[in-house]
Amino acid sequence: MTLDYGEIQQTISPLRLIFWGGLFCLIDITYASTDNGEGWKLDLFDDAVGMILILYGLARLREVQVDDRYAGALRFVSVVAFFALLQAIHNHFIYQVPPLLTFLFNVLGVLKLIAIIVFCVAMRRLCESASLVSASRSWYTTINLFILIYLLPLGFFYVLAAFAMLTGNNFNYHTDSGDAIMVIPVLLIFFIPLIHFFMSTSRMINEAEEISRDETVDQW
Repeated sequence: MTLDYGEIQQTISPLRLIFWGGLFCLIDITYASTDNGEGWKLDLFDDAVGMILILYGLARLREVQVDDRYAGALRFVSVVAFFALLQAIHNHFIYQVPPLLTFLFNVLGVLKLIAIIVFCVAMRRLCESASLVSASRSWYTTINLFILIYLLPLGFFYVLAAFAMLTGNNFNYHTDSGDAIMVIPVLLIFFIPLIHFFMSTSRMINEAEEISRDETVDQW
């Protein structure tokens, strides 16, 4: 199915919402107040606000008729995003989290990684339907970056942590001070998929706007 220019234009605003929602979730400037290990935490760029923007953007994107796989993918991403919103609200409160809830958050962590990749696949499918060639290639690169740098290593650690909880063992990873310098390049590598995600979103918005402008000019 090929999208017309009206449907392409319809994707621009929700993509912007998801873009800014993702930035809110990425940037953390927090203030916390605790008393005897319990209290609350506020974030200047609140993750809950970011997730609300993402959920609204997803709802708008689901209105675009591409195909059944696209619709199913965004339904899955929306469900995961809803639970991520609940987690973001929960994170405002500081207390001794029950082991079962910690386990569920680990499972949700894996699902969020999968949901990001599923979203990227859906956006690539949308780009192909809208003939956004450059953005489609960009999303393909984003998908591979998230799989290689996020899903495989982080998914492995989430699974180990969940298995440790189920077996009643502690899962801890420690580095000595001599290894601290090695953390910096690792952190820089982990930013690559996130940066490319925002680049793909920007390319998609720009290419959609360009097509919309061209179609408007042609109509005149």
